[in-house]
Amino acid sequence: MVFGSSAHKRWLRTQRGVSLIEIMIAAMVFMIVAVAIIMFLHWGRGHIVRMGMRRNALALAEQKLEELRALWIDHADMTEGDHGPEAVQITKHHTGTRTWSVAWQSDTAPSGGPDYKEVIVGLAWSWEGTKHDSVGLVGRFYP
Repeated sequence: MVFGSSAHKRWLRTQRGVSLIEIMIAAMVFMIVAVAIIMFLHWGRGHIVRMGMRRNALALAEQKLEELRALWIDHADMTEGDHGPEAVQITKHHTGTRTWSVAWQSDTAPSGGPDYKEVIVGLAWSWEGTKHDSVGLVGRFYP
């Protein structure tokens, strides 16, 4: 079709404009897609923040395991039982509590006595008032 030809001019005269209903439907579809994208981005940002808090909490739990590893096996922090809680700063705006428990564990070897101390370090925190999360690490300490 050649622009400016009589056939093209006839075709243009027979075409009607876009109706108001078509515009409203297109706007509604656009709004639904835009809201879905915004909600997905908000969810993704929240997920990234939560995973950052978990990563920091795991680092703090690992830090406590390393502190305990540097102690003698008969140090007060390495006695059997529950220890803590200690307040720790997870992020700039979030704090949590760190606890650890120590227990003698016996290996399956027929040696008779306890073979190692098992230390479980846990860290718990809450955010947005009602949401809670926790992480835990286990370490074995051989005398």
